[in-house]
Parts: sequence; C-alpha cells; structure tokens
Amino acid sequence: MKLFNDKYTEMMNMKKIALLITYCLLLTASAAFADGYLNDPMSIGVGARALGMGKAYVGMAEDGDTVFMNPAGLARIAAPRLSSMYSSLMGDVSYMVIGGAYPYGDKASIGAGYIGSSVAEIPLTDATGTPLGSGRWGNNVMFLSYGTYLSQFGLKLDRDVLVGGSLKYYSVGGDGAGVSDAAGSGYDVDLAALYPVSESVMIGVNAQNILPASMGGKITKSSGQIDTLPATLKVGTKINVMGPEAAIYGNSTRKLYALADYDTFLNNSARSGELHLGAEFWPTNNLALRVGSDNNSLTAGVGVKVSGVSFDYAYHPYNGLGENTTHYFSIGYLGEPRKRELKITLTEPKDKQVIYEDQIPVKGKVEVIEGDDGKPTGPLTLKINGVNVAVNADGTFSATAPVSKYGKNLVQAEATDNAGTSAAIESRLVRLNSFADVPDGYWAKSPIENNATVGLVQGYPDGNFKPERALTRAELATLLVRAKGIKLPEGRARQAFKDVKPDFWAAKYIEVAQREGLVKGYPDRSFRPNNKINKAEGIAVMVRFDQLRLAEVETKPYWDVSTSHWAAKYIQAAKENGMLKFVERNRLSPKSILARSESVEMLGKTSLANGKIKDLYTWEKGFKPGTETQPLIRGGLDNVALRP
Repeated sequence: MKLFNDKYTEMMNMKKIALLITYCLLLTASAAFADGYLNDPMSIGVGARALGMGKAYVGMAEDGDTVFMNPAGLARIAAPRLSSMYSSLMGDVSYMVIGGAYPYGDKASIGAGYIGSSVAEIPLTDATGTPLGSGRWGNNVMFLSYGTYLSQFGLKLDRDVLVGGSLKYYSVGGDGAGVSDAAGSGYDVDLAALYPVSESVMIGVNAQNILPASMGGKITKSSGQIDTLPATLKVGTKINVMGPEAAIYGNSTRKLYALADYDTFLNNSARSGELHLGAEFWPTNNLALRVGSDNNSLTAGVGVKVSGVSFDYAYHPYNGLGENTTHYFSIGYLGEPRKRELKITLTEPKDKQVIYEDQIPVKGKVEVIEGDDGKPTGPLTLKINGVNVAVNADGTFSATAPVSKYGKNLVQAEATDNAGTSAAIESRLVRLNSFADVPDGYWAKSPIENNATVGLVQGYPDGNFKPERALTRAELATLLVRAKGIKLPEGRARQAFKDVKPDFWAAKYIEVAQREGLVKGYPDRSFRPNNKINKAEGIAVMVRFDQLRLAEVETKPYWDVSTSHWAAKYIQAAKENGMLKFVERNRLSPKSILARSESVEMLGKTSLANGKIKDLYTWEKGFKPGTETQPLIRGGLDNVALRP
C-alpha cells in the first residue's frame, strides 16, 4: 500500500518549495521506499533570534537557544534559561520548540530540549487511489545537553575553550491506515566547541548526528526500514563590531554583531553546503534588530527584552517565494538582567595556608564577565594589599607580597574598573616563628613554634632557640609574668626575697610572680634566682600558673616519684591535665634540670596558652584586611637572651 499526501502534491504543483520537515513526513509515511535519510526537525531552524539572522548562530551560542544550536555555549550560562517557539509552517505543519538550561557547578550547565513537528488531516489512499481516510504524522526529537570549559578537566590553554554535547532521542510515528508500519525511533549524538580567538571574535563548531549507524545513529522502523540521520558539520563565527568588547568600535554603548555559518552535510554528498549570514544590532539594551541570509533567502527579525523575558520575531521566506513565508515567534526567560562582574582567582597563595617565609608569591587571574547594560568595562586596576599590580592582557597577574608579622596575615586582591565594578578575594595565612636549631622532626617543634608565634616565648638574636638549655628560677618567673600579660610596677622594685636585690635584672618580675602566687621562695626567705630549676619545681610552678586542682596521691605518679614526694600532688595534677606527655618510660627524673623545650611543652598545655594557640588556627576570625595586627605579646624567654 502506498501512502501519499494530496496537499503536498498540490503545493508542488503550485511551485511551492516544501520545508525539509514536510518532505520528511511524507517520505517516512511510505512503506514502499527503501532505506533513506530522515530529516532532523532541528534543520528547520530553532529560535526566532537565529532564524532572523539567517540561522547564523553557531559562533554566538549565548542564550537559551544554545542548547539547540551549540551545546558548548551552555558553559557560559550563569542563571536558569528557558526558550520556546511555535509556528505553523505554511499553515500546515505545526512546529514547536521547548528548551532550557540550568547552571551545574562553577563553569558548566546542563540543558534539555524538545522539538516536535506534526501534520494532521493527511488524506490517505491506496495504490489504486481509493480513499482510506485521513491520518496524522509527527517527527520529534528530545535531548539532554551539557557544556563546560576544558580547564575543568585540568587542561591549560592560552584561551579557555568551551566544549559541549547532546544525546538525542528521535521518534517518528502517527495514526491512520498503514501509518503504524512507518513508526520508529533511534538516537544520536552532537559534539560542539567554542573557541574565543580574542575578546571580539568567537569561533564555534557543532557536529550534529555524528554517531555511525553501526553504533546506533539511525531510525529503526516497525517495518524494518532503516533511516539514517543526516550528519551535519556546522562551523560559524561571531564578530563584535560594536560594543564593550568590539575590536573596531569598542567605546560604544550600542552593540553590533556580525555572524557567518557554513553547513557541510557529511553523509549526503548529493547535497551542497549552505551559507548562513546574519547581523544583530542593539540600539538599546532592550531592543534588537536583525537581518540575515539563509542560503540566499533574506530574513529579518526583531527582539525585545522586558523584565527578564525576551520576545523574538523572525520573518523567513523559503526559496524566495512570498507565499512560502513563515513567521516565527519565540519567548524566552532570561532572568534578571546580568550585571557586569569582575572575578578574581588566586592560585597562590592558597587560603588557610601555614607559612614560615616573610614574603610570598601572589598569582592569579582577573576575569571580566560582561553584563547586559552595554557599558564598557574600561581598564582594570588591581591592588594586592593596597599596592598596585600590573594585569597582563589575558587577565593574569603575578606579584610578591610581604608577610611581615608572625601569626595571622591576610593577602587581599582587589580589582576595579572605571565604571565602579569591583571584586575582591582573600587568602588567610598563618606565619609561624621558626628557629635554626629546631629542625623538622624535633619532638617539641610544634609547641615551640606555636608558643613563639602567639608571643609567649621567643628565641635568641642569633636565630636559635636553644631548646635543651636549662631554665633558672628567675627566667621562669619572668616567663610566667609576661605570659600572663601582667604590668610591671613603676619605680624601684620591692625586695620580695632576701637574695633578690632591687637592681637585679628580674627583680620586678620576681616581685610580681611572688605577689600573684606564681612562684614561692624557700623557708629561709630566699629565692635563689640563678639556680637551675628542676622538673619537680618547674611542674609545681606550671600547675600553680594554670590554677589546677590538687588531689591526694594514692599511687606513685611515676616510678621515681613517691606518694610522699613534696611535689607529688603537683606532678599528678600536671599528668592528669596532659602537661607531661613528653615523659618517657614512666620515669620523670624529678631532680633533673627542666629544659626550655620541656617548659614550653608544658606552657602550651595551660589554658592561657592553649586558648591563644587555638585562636591562632581559628580561620573564621582575626584576619583584618589592610591593617597591621596588634603587636605580639612576647614571652619571658626572649628577655633571658637580652638581659644585662
């Protein structure tokens, strides 16, 4: 049984050139034909904006229609987009387009779309011309798309290339006598790319239906007939002739784009290539005027933007015949007008970084994201911590920032343009105080550096800390008073102990330490300031400093510390509060000297020092841009090195 469309025959007799999709509907409705090509519904044209510019759009690919014409453009979609179009082609073929895109991640978007064409009330006859009633035929494609930047895959190029693709599902079918045998479905793939040659020139490519039939790129019908989908290579370019990024008229608030596409039909050598030319002029931010040439057929269109919604109209004649003209209308959701933005990326230094150096490299990039206001961006000004830094033509920059303070530091990059647009980014740093004789792997490296950084201890002028050196009683008293931040009395020191003269270098520290209960003398009212302090004495002082609770000692704290030892209660309290984790093999040696490293380890476990160190690594506060931090509170050990 042969099916044919009388209305189509009448059109041909009237010398009307039917659309490819109509031809497709008729061709696929005939079971008598052998294997052939099925026209893609997308070949009619998608979006009144592109149709008004002669279908030249592959190099533009910037709004909701990019999901149809070049999925690589999805990478630039920063907010949800919707696009729809409806037309009645020559009054006989219903053509509907619906698509949308949604941002997915930082530099990527996903899209989905549907294109459907259908013809109703098709007169059906058999081979003898006997009427069989009427039928309906439809040709549809649904697809999912994704677009992103090559840089998201770790590829570093001079210019970030946009790539994308679509997975498409085709279905054809209808109803009426014998029509069901011609129904079928299949799938195919599109791959696309956009390359920014410069700020004013973009090149695009879209390879449509490139999946070989052997891999599934075909329509398989109920009758067993196989239709191959037309593989098309679209190459296009967009040139900014006028506007913020234009190479020629870059200072204009108006925008003018020139576009050109060329289509090559890869699996249909009998079909010659097609040239599409177009231009789009924006005299204001809300009005666009368009003209184009679709394979020598002149087209025109107009677009209006109102409150985040676009209304587009296209006038598109076919084969130069006025009676074949079709009017297209599109409605799209653009969201709120996009404002121009500056975006700064810092590759060095990383945020929340711990360093030792007094200067650090600062590297990154400033990106300009154009808005819909049409205003030129103008030259950029970049400052790193308030100092001007040059920006290269590609937006990259490199500088060195001083890190003059120990503790919390902030590296802040601020970019502005002459229109008042600005952006800033920060990297929070903690610079630790280090010492030449405290190498990596030293058991007390961390507590020494942390306590020194928060200002509780300090090394010697030669850059060493001398961690194994023993403390004297005077040095320990000085350390504790300065760690507490207690102000020394004015005038001459009071003689708190008989062997500490008022002119002794640590007399005021010892006086305050005795008054605050941080240290105690001997029964004979002496302090013995130059005596090297042993572990038992140092532990007792640290426990009093931290005001730890004492308890009865029922078992020996360590093998060599009896329950009756004068410092047993202090040693037990220090052990229970984690101060003595450096003690090895359960042997304290209470009479051995207390090294500087051991004293710093215990100091770091006190509530005062622990709070300061915890605050040092609290990244959510304490970093002030453009200001110097408060002077560090230096501990007593630096005074030991500098005392007269």
